[in-house]
Amino acid sequence: MRVAFRPLAVLVSVCALPAQPLDEGYTKKIREATTSPMFLTELVDHLPASPAVPTPEKFLGYIAGAENRLTYARDVHQYMRELARTSPRVRVLPVGQTEEGREMILVLVSSEENLKRLDRLKQITAHLADPRRTPDAEAEKLISEGVPFYWATGAIHSPETGSPEMLRELAYRLAVTESPLYGN
Repeated sequence: MRVAFRPLAVLVSVCALPAQPLDEGYTKKIREATTSPMFLTELVDHLPASPAVPTPEKFLGYIAGAENRLTYARDVHQYMRELARTSPRVRVLPVGQTEEGREMILVLVSSEENLKRLDRLKQITAHLADPRRTPDAEAEKLISEGVPFYWATGAIHSPETGSPEMLRELAYRLAVTESPLYGN
């Protein structure tokens, strides 16, 4: 029998994790801007600080999702490239152009080790994609060597304004968070 997914990390109480410095100013603004306490889970009620990687606020002058602020696609792209420049966990790849000639990018966020072996991870995923060509024993070996890819898209349609804002902050969080909760 094949295993479709393997757990990446055991969920533990965030309170039990070692403390990482917070960006206190950004954290305060998150709490002030959030409309209901039910949206402030331990995963988003703060922003970790990084001495090397700029937050969305440091780069653009406002927090992600700030009221009455929408970020242009070119500024989102510039920020993602800055994340790639300042964090070894981020890589940005061009994937084409829109019908209006605007650039489309793919942002990869993972561990340094995974990004170094990205070609191998893609091969593993391709082999596992079609169970007819991969025997069970080989699939088990590949599953133990590979990692899942998670795909999140944003700004596919022009009125979708929240997703590029959220993805900017999510990319930052994944690039700098030291918590084992996020795995590799």
